[in-house]
Parts: sequence; structure tokens; C-alpha cells
Amino acid sequence: CFGAAVEVGLQQAYLVAQGFGWDWGEDLKPRDDPGFSTVYTVSLFLAAIPIMLGLDPLKLTIFSMALTAASLPLTVVPFLFLLNDERYVGAHRNGIVSNAAVIFIITLAFVLAVVTIPLQIFGDL
Repeated sequence: CFGAAVEVGLQQAYLVAQGFGWDWGEDLKPRDDPGFSTVYTVSLFLAAIPIMLGLDPLKLTIFSMALTAASLPLTVVPFLFLLNDERYVGAHRNGIVSNAAVIFIITLAFVLAVVTIPLQIFGDL
């Protein structure tokens, strides 16, 4: 479970650092990338809290997968607009088939999130 906490912390640090345009990397010293190092350290502690509280790791993993399904539409929809904008991609815009596939995946992820999150909270999964 500690390995999962480390992975989650590192993923969050990369996400935040890249989103804000900070210097980032595991090989840089903390003084060279203080934002990345701070987010990584705080994320490690936050990711370890549920395990320290005695939550079942399997249930926690399944619940986190449901939350990931919920976040997928929020992260993919902006790309759908960008991949269809001629100012950014020129002649390489998405076609009808690509757009249909992306919309299907977004819809599927949304339906999975709507179904699984309440089951995780109120059900016996």
C-alpha cells in the first residue's frame, strides 16, 4: 500500500507541476524545483492517511477507480475541443469517426461514474 501512496504522490506532483509550468523531475534537487518537491511531499502524507486510518486497501482502490472514471470526462472534453480547432492543429483535425469514438468514451466514463460512485458509497461492493 505504501507503493501506491508513493505512486499517487508522484502522479499528483507531476500533474500540478506540469499544469503550472514549474520545473519538475525526480532527478532535480528540491531547491531547483521547490513546487514539485512540496506537492510530492504533501501528496505522500495525504495518500498515506487512509491506510493509516485502517481503511480496506481493496475498497479504497475500487473507489479510486470510480473517481477516476468520473474525472475522465473532465479531462478529455477540453482535448475534444482542441483537437477540432483549426488554429491549433490545422489540417490534422479529428474526423467524424474519431470524434464519435471520443464522445462514446466520455459518455461511457460518465455512465460508469454515475453508477459506480453511489454503489461504492451506499452499496456493499
